[in-house]
Amino acid sequence: MPQELRAVLSPAEPVPRVGAALVVDVIRATTTAAALLTAGARELVWVGSVEEARAEAQRRGALLAGERGGVPPAGFDLGNSPVAPGAAKVAGRVVVMTTTNGTRAALRAAAAAETLGLAALVNATAAARWLLAFEGEVAIVAAGREGRLAFDDVYTLGALAARLVALAPELELDEGARVALALYRSHPDPRTALRESAAARALEPVGLAGDVEACAREDRVALVPALAAREGGALRFLPVYPEEV
Repeated sequence: MPQELRAVLSPAEPVPRVGAALVVDVIRATTTAAALLTAGARELVWVGSVEEARAEAQRRGALLAGERGGVPPAGFDLGNSPVAPGAAKVAGRVVVMTTTNGTRAALRAAAAAETLGLAALVNATAAARWLLAFEGEVAIVAAGREGRLAFDDVYTLGALAARLVALAPELELDEGARVALALYRSHPDPRTALRESAAARALEPVGLAGDVEACAREDRVALVPALAAREGGALRFLPVYPEEV
């Protein structure tokens, strides 16, 4: 059982050295990651750049997923939408993924944390249970948006903090976690909360505003994409269910 929860609210903050961390990019990378594994993808490989993604996909015979400017780069099989992946397309496949904010945040967190999980509202309770399996200090890292704090990610950190304190009342929260928890408690409707974010508004011009609804659904998924291996500049994630930890 962890002793303290550290919250990284902005990409400008350093990620603390911890045993385990959750990375959050609720609109949309971590929500999409959960959707891909739920649809039957065998594993996810997260990389930082489009060029790395293409090379990894070719090497692994994998599908390519992700976005730049909200839409998939040329030649990608999938975008970064949690409502798009279907079992017929992804079941049994490796999916290589790169996004503007989420995959970069995971790579940053991986440099400090011993292991990582990917968290969103759709798997918030599962992710909280996963994090509680680790000792000492643990962290939740918000991906943010274009290097700055993002309302939607801080809100989701608060959702995770709420579940953690409900499951482990003795857990100590740092100031950042308390701020996130207060934000979450002040917005009881996650759909309304996420719609207020800049990330949600940015999806409207590219016709993807409907993704926000999917990102706002709490506890629809029982799995956590958990780090299985670091391979150079790539992070491999496999589905883990909290009862397996």
